[in-house]
Amino acid sequence: MNDIVHATLKAILIGTEMMNRIPLLEKVARDSQLEAINWKEQFESAQIDMEDLQESKKQLSKASEENRELKDLLSQKEVYAGDLVQSLTQAQEDLQILADNVRALESSHASLQASYNSALAENEELKNEIADWEKDYETLEEKSDVEPVAASQVETVSVDAPAQIEPVDIDVPASVPQTSQSPVLII
Repeated sequence: MNDIVHATLKAILIGTEMMNRIPLLEKVARDSQLEAINWKEQFESAQIDMEDLQESKKQLSKASEENRELKDLLSQKEVYAGDLVQSLTQAQEDLQILADNVRALESSHASLQASYNSALAENEELKNEIADWEKDYETLEEKSDVEPVAASQVETVSVDAPAQIEPVDIDVPASVPQTSQSPVLII
């Protein structure tokens, strides 16, 4: 009986120890479940991070491609800027040549204008002189019609006046306006 009591006590003791271990085992099981849940969440987070990294890698690849394209555009812009500078320099040189030509034409125009004005003044003087000659001619014609001329006067007149009156055309520059006057007779 002692053995039975002893075995019963031992079984009770083992049962008590087992009963004391159950909360510990339950706690270990709960901790293990929490740890498993935590690991699962970390795994899912790691998968999301991996997906994010893949997306970031794609974006980085896309950004690198865009960066290369931008570098190409920048290179093209620099070539274009160089061409533009050359074109601008050539245009400035051409503009300077044109400005010099304009100044030369303005100078030439001033000289031509002065010559034209001088020619107009000379033309006006010649017209006045011709008008005076015409008046003198008319006066002479009137005198020759009215007064009989003596032989001694004819010689004097022939010495003082030309023997024959001829019509003369005056060359007038094309720039001078033409009048509708008949050719002028010079004595």
